[in-house]
Amino acid sequence: MSDRITAGFLIAVSAAFIAMAFAIKPSFFSDPLGPKFVPIVVGVFLIGACIALLVRPLSRAEWPNATAWGRLVVCLLGFVAYALLMNPLGFIASTTLAFTLFALLFHGKPVKSVLAAAGFAVASYLVFSVALGLYLPTGRLFEGLF
Repeated sequence: MSDRITAGFLIAVSAAFIAMAFAIKPSFFSDPLGPKFVPIVVGVFLIGACIALLVRPLSRAEWPNATAWGRLVVCLLGFVAYALLMNPLGFIASTTLAFTLFALLFHGKPVKSVLAAAGFAVASYLVFSVALGLYLPTGRLFEGLF
């Protein structure tokens, strides 16, 4: 039953995705297919896959127990907090906090989780900001340091 629920939800999301793709206005300098092509193809492919899932579900799902549901809710809240804290704290601090939370949820040791999180945050900041030249927020606390 959960396969069919997911398929129905994704069909609705895909239809909205395709509708938004049709609203994209091409610029003067665009490729022959235009910017609408890829989102529409992805949406159509997803709708086709979901229709196949509606017709013939793949498995009988087992719902998680209460502990797993609690972890899922904490993960969801962690992602929301990560998005909300990105600008005030900056990429490095918010990524470190989020990575640490997720590592602890998967039974990581606290000290190793924090060290791995900090290393990952700094390394990914250097890759995206310095090597690729993309903007990542530094946060109000660290403004002017990076």
